[in-house]
Amino acid sequence: MEKKNLTVNNSIVRIVGVFEQNVTKTFKNKLSASGFKRIEENDITSFHKNYWYPEFRDMFFLQKNKTSSKIYTKYPEVKIDFFVRKNPSTSVNETLRVEIGKIELFTFKDGLNLFAIEVSITQKELSYYSDLTFVIREVYRKVMDNGKEYDWVNWIEEFCLCGVKISSKPKEKNVKVDDYSGSKFKLYTILDIEEELDDRTREELLYDVGCVAPIGTAGGNGSLTPSKEYYKELMKNKISVFSNYEILPLFDSYTAIGKNILKADQNSFERKTWSESYFRIYLYNLFIKFNLFRYNSELMNDSEEIRDKFEEFINTYNLSHLSYHFLPNKIFHQHRESLEIDSELKKFQQRVNKINQSIQEKQQKRTNLLITIFTIITSISSITPIWSFLQGLKSSLEWSNSLFYGSISIILIIVGVPVISYLFPEKTKKIIRQWKNRKN
Repeated sequence: MEKKNLTVNNSIVRIVGVFEQNVTKTFKNKLSASGFKRIEENDITSFHKNYWYPEFRDMFFLQKNKTSSKIYTKYPEVKIDFFVRKNPSTSVNETLRVEIGKIELFTFKDGLNLFAIEVSITQKELSYYSDLTFVIREVYRKVMDNGKEYDWVNWIEEFCLCGVKISSKPKEKNVKVDDYSGSKFKLYTILDIEEELDDRTREELLYDVGCVAPIGTAGGNGSLTPSKEYYKELMKNKISVFSNYEILPLFDSYTAIGKNILKADQNSFERKTWSESYFRIYLYNLFIKFNLFRYNSELMNDSEEIRDKFEEFINTYNLSHLSYHFLPNKIFHQHRESLEIDSELKKFQQRVNKINQSIQEKQQKRTNLLITIFTIITSISSITPIWSFLQGLKSSLEWSNSLFYGSISIILIIVGVPVISYLFPEKTKKIIRQWKNRKN
């Protein structure tokens, strides 16, 4: 049987993206009106308590403190049509009908949040799943809903994010999160294949599905077939623990292919393991990665404040282990490696250290200037000559007390503001930023 005709018995296919929004009372009301419900998990059987380290358990499952994710979910069960390709013989657009089964929002206190959208199709052939992952990861893929055409990202903004913008085109108002969200959504794909697969075939399928390449690319001789070196490089993070499935975490995708790894029952332990436990690990790593994108893009705008926020973020969220069990930690570390989180953290810390050094040098210069000014002032034995000079100037000008001393006050303010701004630059930036936000 050709690979593209293999049968997918069960699947979990999701995209993950990022959006910025403080979860205010107004936004909560919008979520409620849109059909979202706040999900709070009770650990009645102590499963989470015995499975996860407390920090991760409280952060991504039990939502117990202010730094934890707050989870909102809805099940719209709507169907939309994705434009796949033009038929070369008829020039007609081929479409793929996709059901939007589940939407999850994972919100955080600093306003940088994640969304996940689970999709499904009625077809069973693997080739259709290849088409599915190809179209749903593209931000500006065209979709049709009730006769109206949308860009996929705009459909998500309207129907999944209650109007929150996550993209901006040229000549439109810039959306900040669009600067570091990437050009494609992240993919989480779990496929339960009916047929028995040998190790080589399964590994080649991992490449094809994980890289969103046409089925058969890895084992063929086409123009898209990877070189041996590149193929080996991508496979170095492959997770192979049990004989019936393998996992390939890559930079933009996370793929598992196997046999008897999923059941149709949504409440089965097997499905919950992939749909919740392993998926939350995947989300956690993406959360760290997206925040690194954000801090890198913002660092030079207000370096001292961003530095402090970054250090607080790392101290709160950067965990070394998540679970008391072996496999979740292996999945966590291998996916983290594929995202190059630790190497980026190291480089970012080097930047922060250089900024710290620069800030200390500037502070020392400002301190020296302040000491010099203080020394000059204290070296004056008496303010009587200054006061006498001012009184003489006032008499010669023949100004009233209010006009003269008002003018002196204005001069002192004009001179003093630049001096204070120089001595306290970060405070000045903060005041200016708050004023601009107030005007907007």
